[in-house]
Amino acid sequence: MITINKYFLATRPTFLTITLLGCLIGFLCNYSSRSAGWSINTLAVGIVLLVHASANVLNDYFDHLNGSDSINVDRISPFTGGSRYIQNNIFSPKQIFGFGLLLLTLSAILGLYLCYISTWMLLAIGIAGVIIGWSYSAPPLQLMSRGLLGEIAIAIAWSLVVIGFSALQTGHIDAQLIPIGISYGLMVANILFLNQVPDIKADKASRKNTLAAQSLPRDLWKWYTLFFVSAYGLQILAVYCLLTPVFTLLTILIMPLFIHCSIELKRRALDRSQLAIIIPCNILGVHLYALLMCVGLYWG
Repeated sequence: MITINKYFLATRPTFLTITLLGCLIGFLCNYSSRSAGWSINTLAVGIVLLVHASANVLNDYFDHLNGSDSINVDRISPFTGGSRYIQNNIFSPKQIFGFGLLLLTLSAILGLYLCYISTWMLLAIGIAGVIIGWSYSAPPLQLMSRGLLGEIAIAIAWSLVVIGFSALQTGHIDAQLIPIGISYGLMVANILFLNQVPDIKADKASRKNTLAAQSLPRDLWKWYTLFFVSAYGLQILAVYCLLTPVFTLLTILIMPLFIHCSIELKRRALDRSQLAIIIPCNILGVHLYALLMCVGLYWG
């Protein structure tokens, strides 16, 4: 039982809630016309969480190989620097890699079964999700080490969570949901970006060229602001074009929190004590953004 608990914690389960909320957004987008039963939806949630968990575990393995986690003394636990289950000798690198592959394989098998009992429209979305989950950390692509491409990959992945879960309800991909999906994806990408900031020194030393590592300290707040402003811009555009209910603009209530994080990042970009405050604030903000989006979709 203790070993099972350790494997569970190695997936960094506290980060999985952001994926669960993405599923809920997609579900509520087409709640009134849903054709999928609760058992199918529950299975789908489990599959998406498995893909995210596998990506987290594989990220720990490949960050061990490139050495970034081993030399990272500026990490802000538990938000940055990985789970450290390899560095703390809880699991060997081989065990972590095998566990990541097991989770990814299991998600692929269950995903094929889900397509069989629901709609094959999900197959392309599922394949894209698995490819991004693998290629984000693994060579030869290692998108996490290719600057802005890493954030783009994350934004696409969580956009697919929203769009895919909506497609499960209706049996078709609704193009009208793309702006909302990308908005949420950008918010999740901003979690990743801000979490990279304390790790800049270690990432540079290990040649892990994240967007934060490639950026000048004075430019970090600009990237952070660009992500959340773009998300809100797409959301407002979707409302203006009557693609989504006006009630979803409840998310604007959270904007002051993101503005506060941006201002503090501009003032003291590399101040570790300040980052220890704004990183959890940003994560909280994205969760509240998702919850208000859900409320707006339900009312709408």
